Amino acid sequence: MTPILEIRNISKRFPGVLANDKVSFSLQKGEVLAFLGENGAGKTTLMNMLYGLYTPDEGDIYLNGQRIDIESPNDAISHGIGMVHQHFMLVPVMSVVENVVLGDETQQLLGVPVTPFTRRVQAFLHRVDPRPLFQHRLAGPYQLARKALTWALSYLVFFALVFLLLFLDRTFAGMTIALFSLFYLLLSFLGGRRPSLPWSKPGRGRWLQIGIALAAALLLAGLEEALGLAGVVSTVVEGILRAGLIVAAAYIGLWLLLGAYLLLWEGLNFLNGLIPLGMRSDAKKVAAISRQFGLDVNPYAMVSELPVGMQQRVEIVKALYRQADILILDEPTAVLTPQEAEELFQVMRSLIDQGKSIIFITHKLKEVLRVADRILVLRGGRMVGEALPKQATEASLAAMMVGREVILTVEKERVAAGEAVLQVENLAAVDERGHPVLRGVSFEVRAGEVLGIAGVQGNGQTELVKALTGLYRVGSGRARIEGVDITDASPRQVSELGVAHVPEDRVKDGLVLSYPIYDNMILGSYYRPPFARGLLIDEDAVHRQAVDLVQTFDVRTPSIATPVRNLSGGNMQKVIVARELSRPIKLLIASQPTRGLDVGSIEFIHKRIIEKRNDGAAVLLVSAELDEIMSLSDRIAVMYEGKILYTVDAAQATREELGLWMAGGPTHPLHGGETLERQPA
Repeated sequence: MTPILEIRNISKRFPGVLANDKVSFSLQKGEVLAFLGENGAGKTTLMNMLYGLYTPDEGDIYLNGQRIDIESPNDAISHGIGMVHQHFMLVPVMSVVENVVLGDETQQLLGVPVTPFTRRVQAFLHRVDPRPLFQHRLAGPYQLARKALTWALSYLVFFALVFLLLFLDRTFAGMTIALFSLFYLLLSFLGGRRPSLPWSKPGRGRWLQIGIALAAALLLAGLEEALGLAGVVSTVVEGILRAGLIVAAAYIGLWLLLGAYLLLWEGLNFLNGLIPLGMRSDAKKVAAISRQFGLDVNPYAMVSELPVGMQQRVEIVKALYRQADILILDEPTAVLTPQEAEELFQVMRSLIDQGKSIIFITHKLKEVLRVADRILVLRGGRMVGEALPKQATEASLAAMMVGREVILTVEKERVAAGEAVLQVENLAAVDERGHPVLRGVSFEVRAGEVLGIAGVQGNGQTELVKALTGLYRVGSGRARIEGVDITDASPRQVSELGVAHVPEDRVKDGLVLSYPIYDNMILGSYYRPPFARGLLIDEDAVHRQAVDLVQTFDVRTPSIATPVRNLSGGNMQKVIVARELSRPIKLLIASQPTRGLDVGSIEFIHKRIIEKRNDGAAVLLVSAELDEIMSLSDRIAVMYEGKILYTVDAAQATREELGLWMAGGPTHPLHGGETLERQPA
């Protein structure tokens, strides 16, 4: 039977690196072919050649027995090859349907193409978005103002009319403002506690209303002359009244601008959802593909509002929309929760049942044994083995990947915990939409222990870690490191207290992608000796540090001068872990520390975390991998909907019990959301 895809002796070289060395394999129709290999083994490079992002230096590609040339992604797509990258290629400010059909739109309104116009409007609105300023500096009035857009609109209409009247009669315009303001004030009193202006305290809003009325009457109607004010008194009073009017007008204008922005934004979203600007035929096609393959994607949803698992489905729909018969999934479960990974496997099976073929790249041995039909192993850019899931084990695959026996379980001795290093008390926070993400979180991490935070991703773990490292502002509560309050501290202040941070999002929060490896190795410490000499950087010290860490942590790179963006995802993670664990620390906050790493690297990093714990450091571990939490932790806390629901000694924890609490606890909910602490036996 002729393979649907065949690769013969493919090679690819980069300066100083042989990424792929005469790699050959075949893919059958309706098959899941899995690729295993260490970070930097050449898996992604090989797939990038299949998708046209790289051009092979040697070798041939055959599709259905015919030799083809793939020099760009367009060539790959035209041959029915689609790829879902490890880091999604989606535009967050666009809807699902806009992302899926990007570059192939049929969007029209009354026969006129409107895609460029709507994109420009949406991009402009995001660029000038005033909401973050209001949310952080004026959170109370902001929430009130969002509920009072009709009041703001009434002011907008009224002042527009008054400005017209000013051209006709100054006295009449001034008296109109005064009477309207007083009448509006009377209505607000009769209406109860609702303020007449968008102000968090009704009393202040009413006093401002009175000020507007008096200032308008005195200044615009000319009543200051009728009162006989003259000289210094008249000048002072007039100045105060003019200033009051300016301040009042500016305040109202600010909220009118916010209201106008929100109305325009909501109006554009409403129009997109109602028409949606001529994309109805595209949306129907996306919805049909979604139903056919069991992907359950809403075409009109904004990508920025979708969870990671759903964004991955959008990437798959993108490929299927362009009639891909071969799907390349590069580390598809690296950012998924166990539940989302399970849903992905069901989608993969549905695709296979309908005649698609899948190339599946992953580091997770259990997943490979479960979903693959065949398993190929790369090491050092070469094909070193092939196995069938029924004949392979995790240990045999790990040894084939790394070239040695790998210890898949974490060996650690029980260590007596010391004094509390991190203390968190009733930490609460809301997201940018005002929804609670942390709801009175309290816990402590002691010296010489690992506290693991378990939970389905999206239950506040990300915000908790960012709050503790100075990247997220909390609303209430306290966090202390050895008694020092860090609640409102900056990331540098937190780091100066001896805190190491392995962030969840390595690209956004952990690295500067355009910088070389040696600069990324000293982020956070470049201003201290031995890397700084006064105002200058000691380049020799920086390079020595980078060379040492690259060797110690086995970062696969041709040079320490390589921009970190050119590394594989796993090697990017190694750079962060090397930087953070190479200095003396009191507290390690590690969020998804082994995401995207191969089994050998996972083994190495687990050992380093336990070494830090044995040296007396406190470790706060957040991971979506329940096996990792259970094997590394001394105590485990389960987080659900922004709360710590349950804390247990790791030696007494079971997967079933933890899974129950990760889903929200037992059948009967906790009274008042209290934390249950189960003490060690």
